[in-house]
Amino acid sequence: MRAKVFPGAVRLTGRRRTRIPKRFLLSPAKAAVYAAETAAAVLLASVDTFGGALALGWFAGLSYSRQNMLITAPVYALAVIAFSPSAWTLLYVAVPLAVFALLYAVFYRLRKNVHILAGTAAALVSELPHAVLSVLFGGSVTAGILSFVLAGAFAFVAQTVCYAVLFRGIKTRFTPDELIAAGLAVAVFCYAAAEVRVQGLILVFVFIPFFSMLLAYGAGSTAAFAFAVTAGAGGTLAFAHPLFLAYSAACAAAVVALRPFTKWASAAGALIVYAAAWLIFGGDGWGWQNLICTALGAGAYLLLPQRFCAGVFGNGRGNAALSGVVNRCRTELSARLMSVSKVFYDMSGTLRDLDSGEGRYTPERLAAEVAKNYCGRCPEREGCFAALGGSTASVIRPMADAAMLRGKVTILDMPPFITGRCGKMHNLAAVVSSAAEAYRKRTEEAGELGETKRLMSEQFAGVSLVLDSLAGECGESVRFGEEEQEHIADELLRHNIVAEEIVVGGEGASSTVALTVRASDADKAVLPRIVSSCLGVKLERVAVTPRGSEAVVHLAACSVFEVAYGSAGKRREGENVSGDAKTVLCPSRRRRLFALSDGMGSGERAAKASRDAISMVENFYRAGFDNAVILNLVNKLLCLTSDENFSSIDIAVIDTASGGLDIIKMGAVPTFIMHKGGVEIVSCAAPPAGIIERASPVTVRRQLYDGDMVFIMSDGVYDALDEQGVISAIQEAATSNPQILADRLLEKALSVGAKDDCTVLVLRLYTR
Repeated sequence: MRAKVFPGAVRLTGRRRTRIPKRFLLSPAKAAVYAAETAAAVLLASVDTFGGALALGWFAGLSYSRQNMLITAPVYALAVIAFSPSAWTLLYVAVPLAVFALLYAVFYRLRKNVHILAGTAAALVSELPHAVLSVLFGGSVTAGILSFVLAGAFAFVAQTVCYAVLFRGIKTRFTPDELIAAGLAVAVFCYAAAEVRVQGLILVFVFIPFFSMLLAYGAGSTAAFAFAVTAGAGGTLAFAHPLFLAYSAACAAAVVALRPFTKWASAAGALIVYAAAWLIFGGDGWGWQNLICTALGAGAYLLLPQRFCAGVFGNGRGNAALSGVVNRCRTELSARLMSVSKVFYDMSGTLRDLDSGEGRYTPERLAAEVAKNYCGRCPEREGCFAALGGSTASVIRPMADAAMLRGKVTILDMPPFITGRCGKMHNLAAVVSSAAEAYRKRTEEAGELGETKRLMSEQFAGVSLVLDSLAGECGESVRFGEEEQEHIADELLRHNIVAEEIVVGGEGASSTVALTVRASDADKAVLPRIVSSCLGVKLERVAVTPRGSEAVVHLAACSVFEVAYGSAGKRREGENVSGDAKTVLCPSRRRRLFALSDGMGSGERAAKASRDAISMVENFYRAGFDNAVILNLVNKLLCLTSDENFSSIDIAVIDTASGGLDIIKMGAVPTFIMHKGGVEIVSCAAPPAGIIERASPVTVRRQLYDGDMVFIMSDGVYDALDEQGVISAIQEAATSNPQILADRLLEKALSVGAKDDCTVLVLRLYTR
């Protein structure tokens, strides 16, 4: 029977005692957060007249920041009831709970995040019964209207602040609208704290030194002064005296001025400022009791552990080390990919260098084996060997040649030495013939095996190239948490865009940036412009990955060029489908692929051949195989998998970064390239794919410039027009619109009697 182990128990082992860690239903950090939220709700609910409206706004903010409503809802209800215990208060708190529960249930079913305006509207609807009933039962109309307005306004403020602090995290920067909302929230809380007075002790005098020191040491002097001003404004509204604002600012100034010394010096400075204000101002609220409050506030900060302050206001000092770890992992991964790439390359070379076996079975070898295995066992062998001075292979060789050539041996193929001396020449002829037949079978098998080895060799070579490319991409270092990223974050904040995580990779034309922003900011047109300005490289948005209420925006360097294209086609009369197949593909961010396959013949059979060829090309390019490897593999696979599945393949790949054009052809009609200075014709002498296994594609590289055009067509169009006809049709069109040119070429071909399947692709390179 196993003994039970209770939480916190000590388990005894043979060598040492192992303490089982305690498990909490609520972590200490989360419990502290909920305790602070509860204290804030109680503080707001304590405000006379408007406490319920402010507490309602705070409840809306907590709900919007994904806090557990099973905790926040009872806290809100009990806080309001505690300061206004009545039957009507139960109604006033029941309405918001029902409204917000319904709101979040509806958005949950819709699988959407609650919008801040929806939360504000829910707060207004929830406060409406309280405002109306208060006026109806003799309350002030002004107070009712202010209560209604405050509920909506503070709900919007609380949602903005709670989302930034509780959901996104206090370590992230605040946008201008969040800073304004934070200032208003500080003013409201300090107003409420100034209203809490017990035996001359006023809570706001605890807040001022505590938060001034916390912000001065954690977030800097600017944050401390901003808090002092907003807190002073709230306290001034409660005290109805502007001198409190002066005291708050002076307290922050003393804390910041003495910060270079020690925390104790800043605490002493806060006490001295209050003592001076007490002596200067005197009057209500400025007594010895609040000197104690000031000491309590300063002392509370002094008692805070250093780890707590570092955790709350962490400045990302570990990002440099983290960046180093990430880049080291990327470098190691790149090295491993390179090693695997070399393995595949070596395997490709080994298979390529292996003897295919075609030259292994020769007449010489056949004659030598028959001489050894047949003549070597003959009782009369000594006489033959003595007459020939050794093996009988030399006289058997003519018989072996005949057997390998015609499949059998006759007496006419035997040399005089054998016909004159050998008593078993007919048996010898049968042996040579059967051995030759076995050799032919082995030769065929060896040829098939050799072809398989060559195909595998080319595939391994292609995989090696893909892995080599991946290794290069992984080897590029990434940067985050550095001055460059800080600059980007600051510039985005000035446009009200919060970027929590910024990762920069590559340089120049290979620059990439990934940053996490609010979902509402992901599609802002100004975002890529700001990042481009910071990095000095023109970037564009290439992808957006949703992540709940946030989104990861991926930016990459803009290509210099882009490709516009037009296409036109017509199937052969009497056929249901066209034998031509075309595709337009972006195998990578900077490459544009245009492919045209013309199946031999027409109809469904030709269409299937074209689709098969194009499908293979697409998949290989998506995988990242090299141009030269792709067409060889496609040709061999078509030869192996189909019977008379012949297709001409015409591919144009344009690099939008450099303007380079790769033309790959197998059995295709010429491609026309129109430069500003004239028209260039690129022809192909290779047979269509699927006819000859060892046929190699024609590959040509050209450089395109802004305005250059490429014309790809099937044989139905080219055969009808010929070279001069195509050039004349292009010149007669007198336009640079690719679609118009494609339509004109097709019309011209049909007008001169084109009857086969016709397809035209026209590409135009232009500067972005």
